[in-house]
Amino acid sequence: MFRENHTILIEAILSLRQLLQKYLPIDNSLIAYDLILLLSIHNYSEGHITVKQLFRSLPHSSTAIRYHYTRFITDGWIEIYRNVQDKRVKFVRPTQKFIEIMNAFTKDAERLIIKN
Repeated sequence: MFRENHTILIEAILSLRQLLQKYLPIDNSLIAYDLILLLSIHNYSEGHITVKQLFRSLPHSSTAIRYHYTRFITDGWIEIYRNVQDKRVKFVRPTQKFIEIMNAFTKDAERLIIKN
């Protein structure tokens, strides 16, 4: 039988998932969710990530990652830019749209977690 704090935690997780659906273009996909988290971590830590690093950093098939990666580019969530010193290297970063929505999501998520 669950203790009361387990139930509260599980309810908070469910609420957090509903926030994900409201804000982020994950389409019920852990691959899309992982991409968003990885890009957010690199954005907030002011780190660069290459397209190659992005694909290698996730435990999913490159075909599945490419599907969401392409969708995110097409829908204006991420953008590609070249390295100034080496034009062969391409970086990926969130767009302003992505950053604004992620900021709103994290603000609501923080309120939800602190409330519980």
